[in-house]
Amino acid sequence: MGKEGSRRDGILLQALDPATGRLDATVQISFDRMQAVGRRSLGHAKECGLILPMILQRPTAIFEGLCQDVDEDRRGYGWRCYCGCPEQSFSSDGIERPPYPRQVYLVFVNDQGVAYNWRWERADPNDLRLPEDHATRFRKRLL
Repeated sequence: MGKEGSRRDGILLQALDPATGRLDATVQISFDRMQAVGRRSLGHAKECGLILPMILQRPTAIFEGLCQDVDEDRRGYGWRCYCGCPEQSFSSDGIERPPYPRQVYLVFVNDQGVAYNWRWERADPNDLRLPEDHATRFRKRLL
């Protein structure tokens, strides 16, 4: 987003800042990305609108430094990964369902504060609030 910003650039969401423990951080979601997600299914659109903000504001963990290329943003550098346990999931037609068992929801944010990817992934079998392989997947845990 440019210095002046534009509503067409995307929306800004409050996010937990691990340094302060408050909702002092801002994460942007581009309108192009939201539209692309919405074209996939109503369920994906609801995840973007309901689950993603909840994970940014009430994460179970925040990691910094991505160690796997698959997690990186193609347009910049991956920076943080917010992790959480949503209270629900959505079917492709948008029907609310229970969360997926033994899975967590991850939101990847680049160094410009833009959320570039979000998805369900397997949870660590020893701590269901964290993603599988978190110890080797990220450089450090901030929360």
